[in-house]
Parts: sequence; structure tokens; C-alpha cells
Amino acid sequence: MKTRPALLLSLCLFVLPVVAQEEIRVGVELQPYQPYSDVQGGEYRGYARDLLDAFAAESGYRFVYTPLPVRRLLSDFLAGRVDLKFPDHPQWNADQKAGHAVRYSDPAAPYVDGILVKPQHLGQGMQRIELLGTQNGFTPWPYLSEIRGGRIRLIQANQIQSLLLMASSDRLDAVYLNPKVVAHQLGQMGMATDSLVFDPALPHVEDHYYLSSIRHPQLIEAFNRFLEERAEQVAAIRLRHGL
Repeated sequence: MKTRPALLLSLCLFVLPVVAQEEIRVGVELQPYQPYSDVQGGEYRGYARDLLDAFAAESGYRFVYTPLPVRRLLSDFLAGRVDLKFPDHPQWNADQKAGHAVRYSDPAAPYVDGILVKPQHLGQGMQRIELLGTQNGFTPWPYLSEIRGGRIRLIQANQIQSLLLMASSDRLDAVYLNPKVVAHQLGQMGMATDSLVFDPALPHVEDHYYLSSIRHPQLIEAFNRFLEERAEQVAAIRLRHGL
């Protein structure tokens, strides 16, 4: 006796397993930091979102993004209230991470942090910098000795916009930030994107941001494979966001 096609289809649907996507809580920074990331209307956006979504779509994970202030993000990560943290770096808060088996991915996003000044001060060296501004949570690594020695006074603020206004009005001699983030923020403020410029002759940091996890080392391994095997796709995402 022939089996009807409709019956065959019903049997196949019955025996196929239902594959549920695993929900992963991704802790991300609440602060605006385009083109890397931003939170608008409660929605996480930017390069990091596009990169992580591309990985999740291919790997079968369902990422739920949890934007948090920088300090709370670290504490929630170490306490296991979020599964992943982005951005992260092995040097960041190393003392607080001691005793936790934090697994870091391969480099996920290139960045430069350095000194930005008004164009007329470009190339004038470090000697003119007495008041240096940076964002709360940032560590100006190349200038720690001068700051600790009292030669440079560090001013920190929660908002990048406040720092840029202070530097533009000469209330700060310079800011220590990411040049791409500064240019984007200046444009958002209606100011010329070159009203503060990066001085490459001064000490700066060229490095990468990483994805990290304590609870899911196997996910970090999968992410590393994605970065390697989908290198062209990753490069296209970076290009789209100007990175």
C-alpha cells in the first residue's frame, strides 16, 4: 500500500527534534561609544552588535544584550549575572578579576587611544599638557607616571561630550580618548569633526577589544573560529562602521 505524501510529511515533522536556541546574556556598556556601540531607546547598536549578531546567527545562540554602567558591568560579569562581556581586555581590572577563570577571545575590534588637542596645538609635545581629560573608567596608561608624579592633573567625566566641550573651550589642555569616537561625537554635537585632532607623535595605545566569558569558554572558542573562518564578513562589518 502506498503511503500518502501528506502522511509522510506529518511523520517527518513529528520525528524531527525541536532545536531551541540557547539564550546567552551579553553584558555591554551603557555609555555611548559609536562607532563601536551605543544604546538608543534601550536597543544596543553599532559595530559590536552587528558582529555579535552575525556570530550568534551562525552558531545557534540567542543573545540578549544587557546594557550596564561600566563598573556594574564588571561586577555583574564576575558574579555570573551576565554570561559574556564586551568590550573587555586582559589588562582591565586585573586585580578584581584575580581568582576568576576569565577566557578572552581573539582580537575582536581594533582601537587607538591617545591624546587629542586643538589643531593649533598639534605637534607641540607633552610639556604643554597640564590638565588632561578622560572618561570615567578609562586609564591613560602612557601617562600614569606623569599623573602619579603630579605633573599632569587628570580630570574625569561621565560623558565624552562634556570633555570635548572643555577641551574646545581651553578648560582642558587635551583629552585622552579614541579618535574615531571623538570624531563621531563631535559630528553629533554639530561641531567640525577635526576641531580636535589626534597627535600620533605623543604616546598612545594601539590594541584590540575582546569578548570574554567565565561561564562559557566553549562559546569563546566558537567565536574565535567564526573570526577566522568568516574573516571577510568581519572585515566588511568593520568597514561599514568605519573601523
